Amino acid sequence: MKKKIIILTAFVGMMLLSACSDFLDRKPLTVPGNETFLASREQVENYINGLYLALPAPTQYGMGVRGEEKNSDNILAEKYDRRLNGENNEFSGASEWSKGYQNLRNVNYFFHYYCVPEGVESDDIRSLRGEAYFLRAYWHFYLLTRFGDIPLMNDFWDNNATVAGLQIPSSKRADVARFILSDLKAAVGEVAEANAKLYSRDKYQGLRINKEAATILAMRVALYEGSWEKYHKGTQFVTEDNSEEFFKEVLAWGDEKLFPAKLTLNTMETDKDAVEKGDPFAHLFNKSDLSQVQEAVFWKKYSLSGGVFHNLSALLAAGTVDGQGPSGLSKSLVDNYLNEDGTFIDPTDEKYKNFNVMFEKRDLRLLETVMHTNCKYRSTVGAKGSKPMNVKAFDLDNDDNNKEISSPGLNGDGTSKNVTGFHIRLGIDTTFVDGNSETAIILFRYAEGLLCYAEAAAELDKWDDNVAGKTLKPLRERAGVKYVAPQSDPHFPFTGLTPVLQEIRRERRSELALQGFRLDDLMRWRQAGILKGVEGRGRGAYLGEDEVLYQSFSPDARKSLRLVLTDKKGWMDPLYQYLPNGYLFNENRDYLLPIPPDELQLNHELHQNPGWGDVSE
Repeated sequence: MKKKIIILTAFVGMMLLSACSDFLDRKPLTVPGNETFLASREQVENYINGLYLALPAPTQYGMGVRGEEKNSDNILAEKYDRRLNGENNEFSGASEWSKGYQNLRNVNYFFHYYCVPEGVESDDIRSLRGEAYFLRAYWHFYLLTRFGDIPLMNDFWDNNATVAGLQIPSSKRADVARFILSDLKAAVGEVAEANAKLYSRDKYQGLRINKEAATILAMRVALYEGSWEKYHKGTQFVTEDNSEEFFKEVLAWGDEKLFPAKLTLNTMETDKDAVEKGDPFAHLFNKSDLSQVQEAVFWKKYSLSGGVFHNLSALLAAGTVDGQGPSGLSKSLVDNYLNEDGTFIDPTDEKYKNFNVMFEKRDLRLLETVMHTNCKYRSTVGAKGSKPMNVKAFDLDNDDNNKEISSPGLNGDGTSKNVTGFHIRLGIDTTFVDGNSETAIILFRYAEGLLCYAEAAAELDKWDDNVAGKTLKPLRERAGVKYVAPQSDPHFPFTGLTPVLQEIRRERRSELALQGFRLDDLMRWRQAGILKGVEGRGRGAYLGEDEVLYQSFSPDARKSLRLVLTDKKGWMDPLYQYLPNGYLFNENRDYLLPIPPDELQLNHELHQNPGWGDVSE
């Protein structure tokens, strides 16, 4: 298998092309035997394996998805996201456009040259064809979330490689979403002529694209489009409201496919390695093998012996949040989590100035996501000088009492410097000592499907005890939080919501934090505006001299704390110098990326997204 992947990687590398405009300048395809290349099960599997390489996963030397959410209000980073601050230009969408269409071309190459004889199309091959339909849906959705209306690439465009042939108009975003859903229906076997039918997760223990993953992707797509059309209604970003149609699609996929699949959440009852109550959630992110964890519907396995690894464990063990510079998790994220009795906190309460009190009797997901006292960064046995975080007042009279103090890295340097006091715990492998890492990464998870279903039901006014009992209630119970009927929280960042929708949005943030969902949620809800203004740029922990975080540093170390930016009330305000007025997100433009100018010049059927002008005119 390793030899196959290496060969296929080289093959795919020869085929890769960027967007439409590159067709006129490219060299002819030089792959051997196009007409008969995809004629056997082995050839089909090898080709599909190569398409997996483009799916998101930690790069060998980067934070991957764990550090991605500086594009939202979950991570505050000195190298802040340019889009959030309105600093994008007309070329800012070029790489995303190219990436999306490049991967679509590779998938359509498969459909164009597929030539397995009808008589030998086994169930294995039909499932592999289902994977191709899934991937075509996946990359269309990637483009939809970034550009809205786009040309559908439902064929192999090489045959259109002339200026006239590439005059392809964009489809309305609703039609793009419908096309994506039709491809996913083909993937799971609902379209006879597609000759495709994905296996269920159990066949490969979640290591290959499967029926349940396609179901969750369909629910993700339908929820995204439904909420986009509802909340952007009346703006230049949407021309019609089909939200009810798409919300109903979410429920249909849930009722007909997700729940009948009999997946389970990872809980104390199902996780044989769980000891502490927070372990079932934590183990989704810090284990190398998730084959027996049904909640991990589709995941990527790493293997040091196989030469497939990343260095995320080393970065997390060093306290890194963003691999590009100083950063930290936001107080806003910490404030989102409930108390264990199901009540929400009052973030203005003076008691939360105490760093340790912030984590007392709270949602277990907070404790597993954010570093706090008694948490390990790595193994304390084999890693010299490593010790758990321990925030307590420095004893000026007896230095022996200070040996176990280990404060957040506020006075560090480089990427290990934390600017909020809140380090990432999610994904830390406490058995890690040094070297490379093989912790698994989940791409699709059962919990997301439950959250999609809950939100669509609430949007359709179909929320009841039955829906709560199979969505929010089990998620909160797994997190050690008592489920109580939703009530209005005056401190919740989004206004104008019913208590039910408010709590569903809270639950998404708690359950899916640092997993790459927050930006898309802010965009589809039309809520990026909460980042604007002085308060919108975010805060960190309290660093006043009267509380334990400041007091946990030695007198010498406190001198460097004078360089830490705080607001007038003593809360860390790390982006004050960079964003004195808060983010300058342009709500009339930045909800969508600009279509690259060279694409507009080549394809006169395209029109630029709102607020960016139109160089084709």
